[in-house]
Amino acid sequence: MLGTGSAEEFIDDAEYHNEWWSNGESPELSQVTDLTPRSDFHRVLKTTNTHYTDDTKSLVYAIHGQTGIGKTTLLHQLVAALLNTTDFPHQNTELELVSAIEPRQILYIPLEDSLYQLERAGDDINRLKQVIDYFQTHVAPRQERTFILLDDVQALALDDEEKGELLDIVDENTYVFLTGIVGSQVDLSTTESADSVEEFELWPILPMKFIDTVQIGAGLGGDLDEEFRTRLEQYQSPDLDGPSPIKTIRTGLSGKDPETTLDTAIETLSELCFDIFNADDRDNLHDAARAYLRTGGTLHQTDDPAIRNELSKSHFLLFLYKELAKYRSIQQPENLHRLSSIAATNAGEELQYTALSDQIGVDRRTVDSYLDVLDEGIAVTESQDYSLRRHRRTRLYLRNPRHLVLLSQRQEHHGFEVHDQQDTLNHEFEYKLARTVAFDHAKRLAFTIGAYDVEYTETESGLVDYILQRDGHVLPFILSYHPHTGNAEPIAEEFDADSGQHTKSDSEDLRDFDYNAPYRFIISDSLPKDVRENEELVVENDECSICYLPFWLFLLIC
Repeated sequence: MLGTGSAEEFIDDAEYHNEWWSNGESPELSQVTDLTPRSDFHRVLKTTNTHYTDDTKSLVYAIHGQTGIGKTTLLHQLVAALLNTTDFPHQNTELELVSAIEPRQILYIPLEDSLYQLERAGDDINRLKQVIDYFQTHVAPRQERTFILLDDVQALALDDEEKGELLDIVDENTYVFLTGIVGSQVDLSTTESADSVEEFELWPILPMKFIDTVQIGAGLGGDLDEEFRTRLEQYQSPDLDGPSPIKTIRTGLSGKDPETTLDTAIETLSELCFDIFNADDRDNLHDAARAYLRTGGTLHQTDDPAIRNELSKSHFLLFLYKELAKYRSIQQPENLHRLSSIAATNAGEELQYTALSDQIGVDRRTVDSYLDVLDEGIAVTESQDYSLRRHRRTRLYLRNPRHLVLLSQRQEHHGFEVHDQQDTLNHEFEYKLARTVAFDHAKRLAFTIGAYDVEYTETESGLVDYILQRDGHVLPFILSYHPHTGNAEPIAEEFDADSGQHTKSDSEDLRDFDYNAPYRFIISDSLPKDVRENEELVVENDECSICYLPFWLFLLIC
């Protein structure tokens, strides 16, 4: 019989990964203290602190994202921020939870890097329960809150019953943090034992968006100094002193708050662009947005472009061939790779489902299942026609712009191989990157304002690229980015909000929406001369009100 780990070996392994129990130094924690946390870390820490100060007894925080996206780093940074024995320079010192936890209150288990995968199905969860029981009875102080962090929970391949078993070990004074590849692997809120937990949180980690990359202050060049980054943080957070125009804009675009209307959002957009930001700020943000297309919103602990590219591509292929294929029992994971490459090659061009089926050699239903799992993994996302209820066509977008570079042909992405600006000009591929990045940020904006999805529609003059709609409240965005800038104004004028068709979630019956789009937005990398001279983003004409958005400003508010 193959030798598997004993309970003692699993406990020894846990002690090895939790050096702080014996006041030992942890190499992982030492390493992450030198890294500037991304916004996901601050979100998790602040939300957890809110539950902590509200005296929430039990919490399950489920975090999911692609291989190599930063889930493990986030957990290590969370441990460093909680421990009262660690100097974590990026702490939110005003939070009650920060530097308040004794080392023996925290258990961290990296399930992929431990012995659990050697166990038979069912035995792995039993070993985990033994380790947690040992932690609760022999390590953690009695009557104190405990924090259990389980990294890469997909290694256990838990079914619903086993998820319930995992919840059963969460007592009324425990906070559990889980990381996995997709939301369904870590979402324990639907199990029968869910009633035993007071609060659940579910959070996806995506490639770093533009505003986060600016605030990290690395890889974009320009003069985005610390003072500017501090101001930018204030502009999007109502919790800090001073105005928060980005928060105001998002609230106004959502249509949820009668006191902060869409008109308020438009006025604040102009104020932010021309009054709050000066000419140097605007120039620096314009350059930073173009640099963001090149860096892809990812940070690595090496400056060697070849290594960075190899890491990005190998992580993505590992994610497709191992994690997503295993999750959905896909027998031909190379088809996930092929669909991702098709998304890279076409970069938002309209595709027929029948053409996709023919190219891959499977039927429409199988194509749909592939696209569903790629969407669950936040790898490739579809955009569908705003004016159709039955979809025969789609547009595919990679969610990480660096993947667009790495899956494209060399002659197409020439000049974008490295992260540094080169002399080579390649406006066509830059447009593809801009189109992809704008879609990804539109998806984030849709989530923020409660829109159902990001759709598109064709007019006689051309494409309305991104349409956000919530209960008939419609925000159409046209991308006017060099070299494709010709027909933006006619497209905006021709867009008919009433062409929308959206069915109810549980039937084919159409929703009875009174579609309304008082503004049409043009996202541009070069504002019209009269807009610059008048310092007013809105241009009125006989057909509609057009709001011009600099490309960098659109990315900034998403």
